[in-house]
Amino acid sequence: MLSAKETILILGLLFTAWLGSLVFDNLGWWLFAAAVIWIALQAQAFRRLHRWSTRPLGRPDNAPDTWFGLAYRPYRALLRQRARTHTALAQLREVLGLTEVIPDAVITLNANGEIESLNNAARQLLNLTDKDVGLRLAAVVRDPEFVAFLRTNTFDEPLEITSPFRQHQTLEARRFDAGTGRTVLFVRDITALNRLLTMRQDFIANVSHELRTPLTVINGYLEPLMDSEIPQEQRLELAGKLKPPVDRMQSLIRDLLVLTQLESGDSAQAPQPVAMRTLIAQVAAELKDLRPSGDSIELELLSDAKVLGIEKELHSVCTNLVANALRYSAESDSVKVSWINTDNGQVRLKVDDKGLGIPQEHLNRITERFYRVDMADSTKRGGTGLGLAIVKHVLRRHNSKLNVTSKLGRGSTFYCDFTPYSVNTPTPSQPSN
Repeated sequence: MLSAKETILILGLLFTAWLGSLVFDNLGWWLFAAAVIWIALQAQAFRRLHRWSTRPLGRPDNAPDTWFGLAYRPYRALLRQRARTHTALAQLREVLGLTEVIPDAVITLNANGEIESLNNAARQLLNLTDKDVGLRLAAVVRDPEFVAFLRTNTFDEPLEITSPFRQHQTLEARRFDAGTGRTVLFVRDITALNRLLTMRQDFIANVSHELRTPLTVINGYLEPLMDSEIPQEQRLELAGKLKPPVDRMQSLIRDLLVLTQLESGDSAQAPQPVAMRTLIAQVAAELKDLRPSGDSIELELLSDAKVLGIEKELHSVCTNLVANALRYSAESDSVKVSWINTDNGQVRLKVDDKGLGIPQEHLNRITERFYRVDMADSTKRGGTGLGLAIVKHVLRRHNSKLNVTSKLGRGSTFYCDFTPYSVNTPTPSQPSN
């Protein structure tokens, strides 16, 4: 149907032809000329429409209304579809952006097992690159267990394997059916998780072992104590021998409770300025009875600096470090405890011994609960195996950390640095565990 403009144009051409016939006669030729002009205008409009159809995302050129309407309707539909496409692409980019911040590898596979997309974690964990997109994952990661896992039809059971690229790393893979023949593969590094599980198992085993020994001793003494034929004097002597294993269990339970409280980050006490010089001297006096000579602790208290913290916890740090040094030193060797200023404005607590020393491969683990370098000799030397773990957590609560240097046969040095107390000293933070 013609628009008003086109109707006026036709009427104008017909009126012009009628006027021409009145002046020059021959109406037929004038009508023919009007028709040619109309056809030429329509041909021009058609060419514009054809030119627009090659690039339909641009707005159609101005043309007679009928032709413009013919192009404008699909043009508007294309704009709506384009807007929907842009929205979908934006959402897709957002999803892909989120996968980039996920620490786990996320890989999309098509029905043929070919890689469609992957995130940065997949590049790191599985040594993939953008060039691998379009290739079959089973051909890129050639681990027999992993390949068999990719080819299975079940999606329930995860796969745990040693990384084919890093022997110390353990990976867990899971597959999910994304529909339309696609599969989403998640791979994560569970090395730390497995280490934590192992530590928990070791912790339970160590607690059981530490409690079993004194309980066995107690049980051994209880049997003769219950024998009515044993004289009263002998019973009293046997009862006295029950105290050491009971004390050992109490010490173990006390240290476990302290460690649990430290790991939870809870503290009912507010930090106060602590005179470390006085505290260290007090600890040395308390521990002098660990050696028969009583003079095995040498003090070097050159700083008057105080520390903002919890006195009971700092007392525990000093006690555990000095007692540990005494246990692993010869009777004739002294232990030196220092409280000195450092060049960087800190103040340092340092404990030096001339004991057995610690092999370098054990230095990173000596603060683990119940970890001992020489387990066979641990019972004879005493202690619960929790001292250095307590020290580590207390120091973290006081914005410090334990440092250790050691040489086999020449002794060890344990030291930690603190910020000296002043009016503007910030309150020690409570780190999460």
